[in-house]
Amino acid sequence: MAESQVPYPYDAAAIASLKASISEPRFATYLAKASGNEAFAFALYLYNARLAKAFLFPLSVAEVTLRNAVDGVLLQLFGDAWHQDAKFRNTVLTQESLDALDKAVKRAQSTARGKVIAELTFDFWSNLFRNDYADLWRTKANIAFPGLAHGEGRREIQLLVKEINRFRNRVAHHEPILDMNVPDLHSKIIKLVELRCQVTADWMRHHSTVSVAMRTRPNLAGSAPVTLASRADPRFEIVEPTSKLVHLAREETQANAAFICMEKGSVVGAFTHQQLALYMTTKAQETGGLIDLNDHAVEDILNDPAITDGFRPMPAGTSFLDAVKTLKEPKTRVVVAVNPEDGAPVGVILRTHRRY
Repeated sequence: MAESQVPYPYDAAAIASLKASISEPRFATYLAKASGNEAFAFALYLYNARLAKAFLFPLSVAEVTLRNAVDGVLLQLFGDAWHQDAKFRNTVLTQESLDALDKAVKRAQSTARGKVIAELTFDFWSNLFRNDYADLWRTKANIAFPGLAHGEGRREIQLLVKEINRFRNRVAHHEPILDMNVPDLHSKIIKLVELRCQVTADWMRHHSTVSVAMRTRPNLAGSAPVTLASRADPRFEIVEPTSKLVHLAREETQANAAFICMEKGSVVGAFTHQQLALYMTTKAQETGGLIDLNDHAVEDILNDPAITDGFRPMPAGTSFLDAVKTLKEPKTRVVVAVNPEDGAPVGVILRTHRRY
C-alpha cells in the first residue's frame, strides 16, 4: 500500500463517505480503539492495512512451502496422481478433506496434479495434520520437515499451521490484526518454513517487511492536524540582499535546502541551489564563460521575476495540506514557513523535495 506524504483532509463529507464504503460496524472496531477520535480511527485502519500487506509475503512463502512438503510425501505414498488414488481418497481422507479436494478439482477444471494443488486452500493442507492423519505422518513428518527435533512430529506442525491458518484467514478477510501478537505470529511463520528449509526461511526473513510495518503504528498525537512547520526542512541559510554570491558558494552551504533572504526582520525572498546555479550559468554565458561571484549579490537573483514569483511565505502553523496546494501552483518553487510572532523563518519545503 503506497503511503501518501500529504495528510488526507478528513472533513465531514469525506468521513461520511468512507464510513458508508467501509461500513459502520467495521469502522466501529477502529473507532472504539481510537476512543471516538475519527481521524485516529482511520489512521489505525490504514496501519492495519499496511500490516496485513506486509504479512502477505511471509504467509505466501509458508503456504507454498507447506503444500510442496505435503505434496512430496503424498507422491511417495500414492504416486503422481495421489489426488485420484482410491486408497488415499477412500481410506485416508476424512469426508471434509475429500469434499475440499473434489471442489479443488472442479475449480481447476482439470485432473492435472499441479492445477489441482494450485486450487487447494491452506485449510486443506492444515487439516492434513489433525489427529485423523496421525498414521500418515508417523514415519513421514521428519522427511517432510527435516528441521524437527528428535521426538517432534506431526503434532508440532499441527500447532504451527493451525494458528498460522487462522491468522491467514483474518488477513484474507480484511479483519483487524493490529492488536494480535504479530511478532509471535511472524516468528511462527518463520519457524514453519525453517522446519522445511533453513535457506528459504533466511531468505524470507531477510525480505519480510513486517517489522518495518509494525514501527508505523500511529499514536493519538500523530493523528492531529499536520502543520507546515512540522514538515518543513530546517536546513536553510539566511542571507541579506547585499550578500555576495561567493558567500553562497561555500562548501558548507551545500547541505542546505535553500537560501532565505531577510531584510529589516522580514523574509523578502527564497531560492534553491538549482536556481542559484541557473543564474550563475546564465550570467557566465553572457560574459564568455567567466563570472566573478564577488560582482554579484543576492539582490541580483531576486530581480529575476521567476525567483520572485516562485517564492511563497506562509505562517508556520498553516495546515501542511494548504501549503502543498500552494506548492502545486505552477510558478511556486519554494514555500517558507514563517513564525508569525517574530517573522523568522523556521523551514522550507521545495517543489523538488517530494512527489505531490
